[in-house]
Amino acid sequence: MVSQNHLNYLQSVNNLSIRNTGLTGKNPSVACLIVDYSKSLKGIILSYGLTSKNGRPHAEINALKKISFNKINNKTVMYISLEPCFKKSSCCAKAIAKAGIKKVYISSLDPNPKIKGKGIDFLKKQKIKVFHSLKSTDRFKIINKFFYTHKTLNRPFITLKIAISKNGFSKSPTRKNITSHQTQYFMHSLRLSHDAIGVGMNTVLDDKPKLTCRLQGVSKNIVKLLFSNKEISLNNYKSIIVDYKKSVTENFALFKKLKIQSVLIEGGLSTFKYFLNCNLYDEVIVCQSNMTIKNVSKKYFLSMKSLTNNLKLKSSQKYGEDMIYKFTK
Repeated sequence: MVSQNHLNYLQSVNNLSIRNTGLTGKNPSVACLIVDYSKSLKGIILSYGLTSKNGRPHAEINALKKISFNKINNKTVMYISLEPCFKKSSCCAKAIAKAGIKKVYISSLDPNPKIKGKGIDFLKKQKIKVFHSLKSTDRFKIINKFFYTHKTLNRPFITLKIAISKNGFSKSPTRKNITSHQTQYFMHSLRLSHDAIGVGMNTVLDDKPKLTCRLQGVSKNIVKLLFSNKEISLNNYKSIIVDYKKSVTENFALFKKLKIQSVLIEGGLSTFKYFLNCNLYDEVIVCQSNMTIKNVSKKYFLSMKSLTNNLKLKSSQKYGEDMIYKFTK
């Protein structure tokens, strides 16, 4: 039985994990806290660590680097959002044992079958007490949903995103962006969290999108995917053949070859509808502006009523004058 105090610290490391989401390469975004209970029943935080940008060093190593080992005693506890890695060479599990940590609380087991349980087994063999809390696992899985999907289903997590007007149109004859500045910030943070961005050929020809994350002070190499009915050689794009005339059901084969954990499919509307109708997605995000668009072809219309009737509404949030809706299957 894990006490509420320990659960609170596990919740804290899960929340800390959010900070580097999308910046840790192939590794999940993990957080670690080192807490001393020798002078306080509630514990005093000695150090913390996050998975470094691009994936290494890991959170546990970064946390241990910040403190002197003579501060670690029999009442020092380590909290980690994910099971520490273990391998024959240097690894987090061995570093924990070497530091003298005697008690470890873990939020989630590693979903990678090649690693799962090995870190815990090693720690236990070193006479270290290990506690795994099932109550805190879901939070970490949600934060690192891309990593979990990739490791358990052997494919990237697929997000469909579209921006529409108040009356359901995805294109304006007078404005490039139909959503507010606040929503544009949300969209770029969404790009930051994904490994790749995919668009259809018409979007490339009509809008010439940069498909980059333009948040100040952030740099990330995002893979650009181009969906079309034939292979096309275009600078900076990876071409993926999609037969828009042929509907498939949950055939993720075209994504399994990609060595990435997540794909954000941004459009245009025909591409969005294709993947939606083919069930090729994990999450759908609709950014709906407060403006009304007139004199636009019906081919740019998306029915919000149809989405709400056929998908599960996960959340809705206001951004300035716009609304952000998240749906799942």
